[in-house]
Formats: sequence, C-alpha cells, structure tokens
Amino acid sequence: MRTLDALEVFLKSRRAKGLSPESIRWYNGVLGKFAMACPELPEEPEPIYEFFSTLESGDERKHGYYRALRALYNYIDRRFKAFPNPMKYVDAPRRSNKRPRPLTLDELDQLLSYPHRPKIKAALLFLIDTGCRVGEIVNLQINDIAETPWGYIARVTGKTGTRLVPLSVETYQALSRVLPLGYNKYRLRRLIRFAFDDAHVLGSAINLRHTFGTYFEGDESILQQIMGHTHLETTMRYRELRVQRMCEQHHKFTPLRMVYSTRKML
Repeated sequence: MRTLDALEVFLKSRRAKGLSPESIRWYNGVLGKFAMACPELPEEPEPIYEFFSTLESGDERKHGYYRALRALYNYIDRRFKAFPNPMKYVDAPRRSNKRPRPLTLDELDQLLSYPHRPKIKAALLFLIDTGCRVGEIVNLQINDIAETPWGYIARVTGKTGTRLVPLSVETYQALSRVLPLGYNKYRLRRLIRFAFDDAHVLGSAINLRHTFGTYFEGDESILQQIMGHTHLETTMRYRELRVQRMCEQHHKFTPLRMVYSTRKML
C-alpha cells in the first residue's frame, strides 16, 4: 500500500470523527513527512526506526511523530485487517518529563502592570484568565464572547474542538474593545514573548497556561473542561505541582523549622 493512499484514507476518517482543522493539519504535516521518507507503507518496524533516526527535532516532537504513526497504523489495522501493524513492535521515543512552569504572583502582577498595547494586554488577560492556548484566542471573533445570567463566557475553537470557557469581567471588557486581534498564532506568540521582555519577566505564552492550571482551585473535572485537556492525567500534573510547591513552601517557612534552627544556634 502506498503511504499517501493510507494517509488519505486516515485523514478522511479523522475528519469524519470531528477532529479540528488544526489537528488535521498536524496529522497531514507529520505523516506527510513520513510518506516522503517511506513511499510504500512499511510492514516491518525497521524502516520506522530508521525514519525516527533521521529526525533532528526534540524529544517531544519525536514523540508526536510516534503518536501520529501509531494512530495511522491502528486505523489501517482496523480498516484493512490483512495489513500488518509494525507499530506494535516500535518502542516510543524517550522524552524528558515535562513539568509546568507557572509564574509567581509577583511575576504575574509585574507582567500585567506594564503598559502593553490594548490588543496584547487583552491577549495576556485572556490567556491567564482561561488557560487557553494561543491558537484558540487568534480565532476569537466579537460574537464569540457573550454575557450570560451566570457571567461572561467565550466560545473557543482549537485542537480539541469547540468549548465554552468563563471570563472575568476585566477580560471581557478588554476583549470587546479589540476583537478580532488580526494575528496568526505564530505572530501572537512572538508579540507575547516581547511583552514578557518589556515587563522584565521570564517566560512566554505557555507559562500563562501553566499559571492558570496551577493556581485554579476548583474541581479537576472543571479545570480539564476549561483548559481543553483530552485526558484527565494531563490536568492532574497541575495538581501535583500545587502539592510540590506547597511542600517546598512548608519546608521553608514552618515555625517548627525556625524553632530547631534557633536551638542549633544556642
């Protein structure tokens, strides 16, 4: 079977399943590169390992190729039962343990206190208020934000589909004055990084998402829904980080430590 033929059938199934256009583009980009390297869909794991060895990307991106190929072969395995599935014998590439890095409250205050341009300030408020991805705010139109009897909401569309997220009044007011932003996600990411530099705060847009996930104190299921996580395990990383930060602060500031430190000095 030609790899491009398998890719075409697979993408049709993803569209029928209701995946977002961004997810379809991601699959097409990743698997299109594989199709160029392997015109005939490999039936053995060795060509797949060889393909991985040619990738010069980081651990996370290599793991993305692995997940895309696994999804492709799993579908082909179900669709054409006589075709072998070599991904059953391909080990996932190693990747480092990716930990969220939230801003401290002082850093967040410093970032938001800087006199950013209205569009950038609105984007910063939205990202920290919702934990959304940059690709989700660039799609926002003025009719995507609204007032309800329970508060303000936004309808966002991203790689996990469309969902509703709540907004603070400050965020709603800022957005209502500037939407649509008129940037693509790559341009907005750069502008947000420049905004961090202007405010002398280390970080980028992803740190705003990490900050929201870390400091949000509501139910895990609500946090998962707001942030658009497919798996609850992803959401729970933020809860683990909260416990880690709590233990670190407790270890440093508990009065008991102060008592024992004083005894040692005597």
